[in-house]
Amino acid sequence: MDRMRRALLRAGALLAGMPLAGLADAPIGRRSRDALAATLPRIHPGDVPDVVLLNARVRTMSAAAPLAEAIAVKHGRIMAVGDTAAIRALAGAGTVQHDLAGLTVIPGFYDSHNHLRQTGLNFFAVNLAGARTIAEVLAAIKARAAITPSGEWVVASSRWHESQLGESRFPTRVELDQVAPNHPVMIPRGGHNRVVNSLAFARAGITRDTPNPPGGTYVRDQATGELTGHVIGAAAFMRIQRLLPSPTSAREREALVNAIKAYHAAGITSVIEPGLEPREIAAFQRLAQSGELTVRVNAMLRIFPGTTQDELERALATVRGVGVTTGFGDEWLRLGGIKFTADGGVETSYLKEPFAHADDPSSPRGKPHASVDNMRAVCLLANELGWQMGIHCVGDAAIEQVLDAYGAAHAVSPLTGKRWTLIHMMRARPEQLQRAKTMGLVITAQQPLMYALAGGFVKYWGSTRTAECEPLRMYLDSGLPVGGGSDSPVTPYQPLLGLWSSVTRETQLAGVQGAEWAIPMADALRWYTLGSAHTAFEDDLKGTIEPGKLADLVALSVDPFAASPTEVRDAKVLLTMVGGRIVHDGLPRRSELPPQREAAGFTPADGCNCAEPHA
Repeated sequence: MDRMRRALLRAGALLAGMPLAGLADAPIGRRSRDALAATLPRIHPGDVPDVVLLNARVRTMSAAAPLAEAIAVKHGRIMAVGDTAAIRALAGAGTVQHDLAGLTVIPGFYDSHNHLRQTGLNFFAVNLAGARTIAEVLAAIKARAAITPSGEWVVASSRWHESQLGESRFPTRVELDQVAPNHPVMIPRGGHNRVVNSLAFARAGITRDTPNPPGGTYVRDQATGELTGHVIGAAAFMRIQRLLPSPTSAREREALVNAIKAYHAAGITSVIEPGLEPREIAAFQRLAQSGELTVRVNAMLRIFPGTTQDELERALATVRGVGVTTGFGDEWLRLGGIKFTADGGVETSYLKEPFAHADDPSSPRGKPHASVDNMRAVCLLANELGWQMGIHCVGDAAIEQVLDAYGAAHAVSPLTGKRWTLIHMMRARPEQLQRAKTMGLVITAQQPLMYALAGGFVKYWGSTRTAECEPLRMYLDSGLPVGGGSDSPVTPYQPLLGLWSSVTRETQLAGVQGAEWAIPMADALRWYTLGSAHTAFEDDLKGTIEPGKLADLVALSVDPFAASPTEVRDAKVLLTMVGGRIVHDGLPRRSELPPQREAAGFTPADGCNCAEPHA
């Protein structure tokens, strides 16, 4: 495990200036906060701001002072918040002044569950999001195969769902063979399903006689026993997926840069990356060193406890061998918690009652991804070493297993204040939320999963359980802290769409599902800002617009507190600022301005009205 430890240390060589002495023995929350705060420059009385934002409608998300007009920024942090006259008076000769002419400013969006790296890599894959028939899927695969050297892989993006197709099914192995006979093909769908062709199976040595592994399924035709091409669960598809070539450093950098640019345009300034290996964290570190990592990343370490003793020993050795724990890093890249999955997604969840439709009739309630004993052992060690934990759990049976494992750790050393996380918790029941509350747990909720996958939930869970899925109002009424997020690239990453769906319960293909579980816009916005920051022990630095916090800000074309849900969904992100630096400028030119903004003196020459420093 020395190699594992060295790999992570290289990936996160972030200790410069960080006083670690004594932090290892501090409670996890204070340790994380102190370590992060130690890397930030100080603001002193009498300092002149570097940047001021004036004439805005500032929704601070702070209960103490919820509304303001202007913000002063120094060293990338918020120096002062107040009215325009008071903030303008702080400006000096070197201060850049931005007149926002009434635009609404909110804290930058913080996505509590966003696979940024995979979202970027998806940009290079075959895009199936617009496909509406099996024929269109096959045409897209055929077109990519035509420009790909024979024998090389053809891989699609995971951002699609079979319910968007007229046939409401996956393409088959045989159909893929017909359009790409000389290329191994892999079509991910979400994070827990893959569809492959015969050549992909052959390269992995998988035949019709290959047994299903624990936690995974090679779906077979019920009549013939032949492989259909549909593969469920990482335990099954990783045997194939590990054969894909790893992206080069240049390709990985390009993927991250592209995703970051897209996130800037959507107003995302921070993400929790829910499950990376050390070599993947290294790509983020290289980007941070070059100054190009301008979305802040809280990186969770992914492990695989599995169901066997060998799998458990590897997972425990990984946790022991890292040598650092939650909170290691700086304001741009930090190590978060440990992450693993207790079950899969829609049709791969682990339920107490049988599926309405089961792809694997031998497992009518789905399969857990890890055994109870293995989950418990990992949680006990993580708690002992001071790690935060976050476990993916979709089905109610999986949620129960996670609560049992957390409960075992809590009995040895209370979890209160450690912000161990229930990731997704989609089939949540009231008694489970009560158990979570007694341990001081938090939830990361992703309404965009309901938006994107509701058609699949109806098929596999039935209409009643689908309407009860992702019960946002139940989370809210429980009093548990919640962080809002997307689960991109399984879903759209745009927070404004997530806010709209949280308030309306509208979905992409299945109409309104569970309208009674909708929440007010103010709460949805809080979850997407302060809630996510709280999940990551960063609520002292992010999530509200207050002095001392990082100047991660977004200017919108509408006020989410006053606009209709549809207006919020369709709003424009006109400005994104990270650390006081404008990273996305979508402000209108003078000719595009509505009269009231022009009258307010909003006269941008190149995207904003900036008063440059005097010579």
